[in-house]
Amino acid sequence: MIDLTKDEAYGIAQLIDETLIDIIRNDTDIDSIQWLRNVIHGYEKLCQYGGYVGLTEEPLKEET
Repeated sequence: MIDLTKDEAYGIAQLIDETLIDIIRNDTDIDSIQWLRNVIHGYEKLCQYGGYVGLTEEPLKEET
């Protein structure tokens, strides 16, 4: 089990949000949909835990 604080999760999610598209554009060796799916699913988990909402995303809904 990895122990991340909410602030750490938020920061990593923000970093992914701000850099992922440029990373994909600039690295012509990225050719795996599975890699991208893994990154996106990790990003979603980080957002959920850290409360990060990207500029183009809907606000996260609280779990009831």
